[in-house]
Amino acid sequence: MASRPRSAAPAGVLTRTAPVIGVCLSLGLLAGTPLAHAAVPPARAAAPVPVTVLNGDFAQPAFTAAYTGVNPYAWSVGSTAGTGTTTGVYRWNAATSGHPDGLTAASLRFPNAAHGLKQRLRGVRSGARVTVTYDESPGVINTCTAAALAEGQTYTIEGEGGPLTSGTTLPTTEKLPSNYWKPAWRTNVTYSFTANANEPLITFTSSVPNAQNASGNCGPMITNVRATQEPPPVDKTIPAGALPASEAFMGNDRRSTTADAVAYCNGAVNRCTFTAEEDYSFSYYAPARVAAETYLNCTRNTLNRIRPVSTANRSYGDLPAVAGLPGSGTGAPTNMAQQYTRGTGLSPAWSTSQERSVTEIVQPAEVSWIETQAGRRRTEGWFTATTKAADPNNDWRIHTVLDHPSTDLSDRIYQRTGPLTASEKQRCQSDRPNAPTPVGATSPAGAEG
Repeated sequence: MASRPRSAAPAGVLTRTAPVIGVCLSLGLLAGTPLAHAAVPPARAAAPVPVTVLNGDFAQPAFTAAYTGVNPYAWSVGSTAGTGTTTGVYRWNAATSGHPDGLTAASLRFPNAAHGLKQRLRGVRSGARVTVTYDESPGVINTCTAAALAEGQTYTIEGEGGPLTSGTTLPTTEKLPSNYWKPAWRTNVTYSFTANANEPLITFTSSVPNAQNASGNCGPMITNVRATQEPPPVDKTIPAGALPASEAFMGNDRRSTTADAVAYCNGAVNRCTFTAEEDYSFSYYAPARVAAETYLNCTRNTLNRIRPVSTANRSYGDLPAVAGLPGSGTGAPTNMAQQYTRGTGLSPAWSTSQERSVTEIVQPAEVSWIETQAGRRRTEGWFTATTKAADPNNDWRIHTVLDHPSTDLSDRIYQRTGPLTASEKQRCQSDRPNAPTPVGATSPAGAEG
């Protein structure tokens, strides 16, 4: 039986479709409860694209019992530093969870932030409009009381940069012969937010009142977590000297510096790979700038001369010097420099300088100058651990933006001439600086005897 068509929900509102009691649809309970509203963002041209949600069905690590207290891979419970030691969720196998697609489910336990279930959305950029979709059901554990389940169970969901939003599952009132409660699945619940950080964190937390959760084990279930994003447009207005700071992540943990991640990736040439975000990487010409002096021809003759021109082009970045990358790169073949070259197919020189000569012809009452315009390449991307751990919470990632001399655009030299400005004309017409004659104006100059 298909779910009823639903109109689009406002941004910042949880939407729900297709509730399922056990494995049967119940059309009488289709109505969803709208939650906190957020401001509707401006329309975006980019179409939604899938976002990777690791272990969104909570199946790993595998288990054989009806449930387990072992935390699911790729998710953090409480602290985002690694997998942690706090057991904050139970995971229920397909038979006990009763999910209509036969999925494992995670039940949120203690109703406080210390036991929130969290994951960073890999590859999502700050400014992206993100939609998270998942399925929800009240808990099935037999320690839940009938009163705790009679009106559904409450929880919160929050995306980094978005509103903290409350949700309530469908109710359930029937116990199964196994002594577990009968699930009541509602599928395709959605939550939308605008990320204010790269790889924003999404967090699910039980808010079942303590009076209904004395054991700390009675909480709602979620599974089938997936996401899409509308990526923000590329910003080509950021100057090379004001690039965003590099960021390092260990699993779901955002580190305060990149030093440890750089040490890991730089430890061996095959430890990490670099992948450029092609939509946000581009070649361009830097603004033109005047090179050396400007020459004013105040004479009555055309001037013709050979003029030397020097150009220099440096790189920008903020990774530690040991990485051998901009802006401290020296061209030494460090492991991370080789990873960058392999990932991009580029072999840039981090700094360049050239000497040229141009023939300069300056007409009378004209000014001549040289402008240079550097060809540059901006590359945004990720260094990621090559050998993946069983639990992605143990994998390093580094997001960085590098700006360096281009390998496919040549530098430009502009030889410019133009008329003198009013002040330059005045200067050209001024009297020649001269010392007075050493004798009186009326006395003839004579040879000394």
